Amino acid sequence: MIETKQPPTAKRAATSATRGTGADGAPMFQPVRPRRAFEAVCDQIRRRVADGVLLPGHRLPGERELAEEFDISRSAVRQALRNLELAGIVQSRTGVNGGFFIKSGGSDGITQAVRDMVGLGQVPMASVFEARIELTNVAIRLACERATEAELDAIAADIAEHGELIKQGKASRSTVSFGHFYRLLARATHNEVIEMLVDALSEIVRTIMLGVDPKPHADMIQARGKVLRYIRARDPVRACAAMTKHLRHVSEHLEIQRQAHAVPPVAKR
Repeated sequence: MIETKQPPTAKRAATSATRGTGADGAPMFQPVRPRRAFEAVCDQIRRRVADGVLLPGHRLPGERELAEEFDISRSAVRQALRNLELAGIVQSRTGVNGGFFIKSGGSDGITQAVRDMVGLGQVPMASVFEARIELTNVAIRLACERATEAELDAIAADIAEHGELIKQGKASRSTVSFGHFYRLLARATHNEVIEMLVDALSEIVRTIMLGVDPKPHADMIQARGKVLRYIRARDPVRACAAMTKHLRHVSEHLEIQRQAHAVPPVAKR
C-alpha cells in the first residue's frame, strides 16, 4: 500500500484542527472564564422583576442578607446593586427606612445609556435627532387615534404654562418640566414603550441644548401649539409635518450653536 504524503501546509492544518488552533498556531478558542458573581445576581433580580415576583416599590433585602442568600461577598452584592441602579432597575433611598427598592417604569436607564454612547462618540447626534423625529411622529399618529380630550387638555395647559414663562423671561431648559410636552404627547399613545423612548430622546436633546442655548424661544411654543391643533383635528399627516419641521429646525439650530461654542484648535507652533 502506498502512503500518500501530505504537503506540510496540509499537515499543519490537520494538526491544528485536532488541537483547536489555527494554521498560524494561534489558539482557535479562548479559555472559558467563570461568570462573575455580580452578573448572576443582576440576572436573577431582573428575572424576578420580569416574572412579576418583584414589583415596583418592593424593598430588596439588605446587603448582608443578599450576600448570605446568594452565597457571595458583600462587595459583589454592592457591585450588582450599583449596576442595577445605573440600569434604572432599582433605586436607593436613605434614612431609617432606606435601602434598595425596585423602581417603577421609566426612561432613566435608556436616557443614560444613549447619553453615554453619544458622549463616547459611539452614536452621532444626527442619529439621535433622526430617531427622535421618527419616534415622535409615531407617537403623534397613535395620539391622533387614541388621545382622550383630557390628555389633549393637559398638553394645552403645558403649552400655555411654558409660553407664559417665556413671555416673563423666566423660561430655561434647566427646568426638567420644559420637556414635559413630549412626555404628555407620548403618554397619549397609551403605549408604555413609546412613552419611555420618546421621553429618553427628548431628555437627551434638552440637556444638550441646555449647554449651548439655555433660553428657549417663542417659536417653540407656536410649533407645539400647531401640532396640538392638528392632533385635536385627528390629522396625523399635518401634525407630523409640523413636528418634523420644528424638530429639524431644532437640530439645525443646535448644530450651529455647537459649532459657535466649540473651542478652536490650538495653533501649531
